Amino acid sequence: MSRSKQWMRSLDRAVGIPLIAALGALRQRKPLPADPRRIGIIIPTAIGDTILASGVVWEIARRYPSAALTVFHGASNASAVRMIDAPLRGVQCNFTWPFAALKALRAEGLDLIVDLTPWTRMTAICARLAAPVTVGFVSDGQGRAAAFDIASAHRIDRHEAENHAELARLFGASHYRPQLKTECYAAPPDLALDRLVVCHTTAGGSQAVAKAWPDENWSQLIRILVSEGWQAALTGAASDAPKVDAILAGAGAPAPQALSLCGKLSLPELGDLLRRARLLITIDTGVLHLGSTVEANIVALHGPTLSSRWGARNTGATSLDSPHPDAGYIAFGYEIHPRGEETMRAHSVEAVARAALSRLALSKAAEEPSAQADAESRALHLESGI
Repeated sequence: MSRSKQWMRSLDRAVGIPLIAALGALRQRKPLPADPRRIGIIIPTAIGDTILASGVVWEIARRYPSAALTVFHGASNASAVRMIDAPLRGVQCNFTWPFAALKALRAEGLDLIVDLTPWTRMTAICARLAAPVTVGFVSDGQGRAAAFDIASAHRIDRHEAENHAELARLFGASHYRPQLKTECYAAPPDLALDRLVVCHTTAGGSQAVAKAWPDENWSQLIRILVSEGWQAALTGAASDAPKVDAILAGAGAPAPQALSLCGKLSLPELGDLLRRARLLITIDTGVLHLGSTVEANIVALHGPTLSSRWGARNTGATSLDSPHPDAGYIAFGYEIHPRGEETMRAHSVEAVARAALSRLALSKAAEEPSAQADAESRALHLESGI
């Protein structure tokens, strides 16, 4: 079910809520199966959502080590599904066409389905009709409760990771975190990792325009970073290259002081690069959650979203919430606002630059005790003749 199309959301609500109520009235709730053979997990869209949900998949695999896990995903998050650190098989499934989706689910002979979407009714209906036991999120006003044998509260007043943590506790989780695999990125010689600042300027999906920070602001920020001796590398898909090239042209910084990596890294390789780089500066998108998972140093810009709901969770992150009065209007991901684009424009270049340079200074300072200890150790070895 597409978040970007109003008519689809309206149809999903108008048809889905009464249908779920009818289906729920016909069945008794069942407990989790003791030893399911086949488990289906529904994560239909968005790289960021998939990264945040990856810990749930890991906990299910840990609870049922002999079960075959199948993740039903969309085209947009297939790369993120492949990064989940759990034995699973991915099946691309378009829930915009519920009959085809239901057919794909039923073909697997599932004993248990876990629906990790918080609002759409179509995924809940497909789950209800495709497996004898269902688990899923129940959100206020979404009319999904009757679809599930076991429901987990999905609340918009807490971080999305906390919602997944609560559902994961149904499977025995005690400490929740996303679980991803990365791949070693063979950085070319022109990437100076010790002074590299990765900038991610583009988002995908229905909120791409609202989440964007103006290109001219990125250009100014890159000029500041380069003037302070840092190298700026802009990431994105191959399709983002024209936008990134325009930002670099506006910055006026020659390569390799500022360069584009668009289309040159896989998502697992990007995870490795973010771990090794000095800093990630990003808007709220899947790359933010990837950086948070690999414990990158981060400066994140939020406008339509709030950091308390969607921000980075690691200790090396600085989250900048927009000062605009309409900021933070997104709860589920499909909401629109007439002044939505203004929320990101309210971030000044000066404020973002201060946050970035401060985080970079903290990163360098954190290395100094280690560097000093190494020097002292070398001196002791020399003095002892070793």
